[in-house]
Amino acid sequence: MATQAEPQSFQDRAFFPSFRDCPLEHAWDDRYLVEYGETAGVNRKHWCLLGDIIQADTMIRPRIVAKDHKGDRFVVAFYPDDPDDMPRLLKDFKVGNTIAIFYPLVHRFLDGSVGVRIEDSDEVLIIPLGFKDVIKMNEQVLKYTVAEGTQRKCHGCDDVKVNVNACARCTLFYYCNRDCQAKAWSEKEHKKFCKTLSRKDIKLMHFLKYETYDGSISFK
Repeated sequence: MATQAEPQSFQDRAFFPSFRDCPLEHAWDDRYLVEYGETAGVNRKHWCLLGDIIQADTMIRPRIVAKDHKGDRFVVAFYPDDPDDMPRLLKDFKVGNTIAIFYPLVHRFLDGSVGVRIEDSDEVLIIPLGFKDVIKMNEQVLKYTVAEGTQRKCHGCDDVKVNVNACARCTLFYYCNRDCQAKAWSEKEHKKFCKTLSRKDIKLMHFLKYETYDGSISFK
């Protein structure tokens, strides 16, 4: 999976569309698909739908109701090809977390509701943070993570320096000293984000080369 040196903004609508702007199931959309042969198509890029989970049910079939960045609601129903992958998602399957769905297609269910039917569960991630916090976390990564070979910006005081030390856990943010680290831990809420940012799947979401499709993402 191709990655890039600089992080990707989760508010770039070319790669993080609203629910209504996702491609329709069984319909051609040049924004998301490219022709491959005479009758088939493949993904043109990576794209991801983020949603704030407002309802989560597991009684009969795992089902979520979420809201996108515009406030539009959509259903997410799981029909996984690999049931063994579901425990990975179910541990964070609750209201207040954020669902990330890669390559979502708008589906109309038999009950008349509209949403996304999930068969490839490995293309789904549930982030144990609220939607607004996910955006805030991403904004901080965008601001403080720079390409290799360039000077680092201290996450605590914002000074640009050569001699700074990386956070031992997430390795994304840098600090002049312990005082700056303590300041960022509390005032910039790194205490809330550090554990999540230390995960490989969350880092992949940030640094995936979205415009270059070289195979579907898998979080399994």
